[in-house]
Amino acid sequence: MKSDEERLTVVNVVASTRVAEELDLPDIAIQLNCEYEPEQFPGVVYRVVDPKLAILMFRSGRAVCTGGKNEENIQEGITRMIGDLRAAGIDTWEVEDVKIEVQNMVATYALHYPEDYDGTAKMDDINTRVIDLDGGEIRPATDEEIEAEDSRIRGIKQGEPLATMPRKLNLNNLTFHLPFDKVEYEPEQFPGLIYRLDFPRVVCLIFGSGKMVITGARRKDEILEAVQFIQDELADLL
Repeated sequence: MKSDEERLTVVNVVASTRVAEELDLPDIAIQLNCEYEPEQFPGVVYRVVDPKLAILMFRSGRAVCTGGKNEENIQEGITRMIGDLRAAGIDTWEVEDVKIEVQNMVATYALHYPEDYDGTAKMDDINTRVIDLDGGEIRPATDEEIEAEDSRIRGIKQGEPLATMPRKLNLNNLTFHLPFDKVEYEPEQFPGLIYRLDFPRVVCLIFGSGKMVITGARRKDEILEAVQFIQDELADLL
């Protein structure tokens, strides 16, 4: 069975930094062929193809990088930007003097039944995708297999074990088991339940499919801590 970290996918890292005392944005836009429309947005948009990032530069010398999957992506993008600026004759601080601070990490996670869960499917469910293994066992299909429309994929059948399978949630029921002052659930406006944690200070969007989006963290271990906390909160609902 996959670990929490293996199931976790960081989809966006937002970080801020400062690379100079001041930046001449019109000059940068011309020299580096960047997007710059000051009537609509006060910054220059510098794009990196690999890793795919967007870095917003401002006249104050500050920069905000978004789109990274990890801190290494962010560091690589900022380093490349500084290199391009200096090559164009634009003054910046040295790379080693530039401090990068992660402001937000966004990750997705799918809740699964534990390995020792003895419950079975109450009905056929084509939305719980499984693949048959030798010996009559089954395993959940991976996201990659589902996207590739693997021909081995089928729906789970009534009576088959749910252990390690994606866990469906009754969000109406869930609102009564979580602290009422930390939860928002208005399905007419948004299909997910919004759960605000104090420690770690993150926001979790929880969906009936068992998928979660976690935002507001500054480190990956905070996201993993939030996942474990929510799993503990849901343990009594099994």
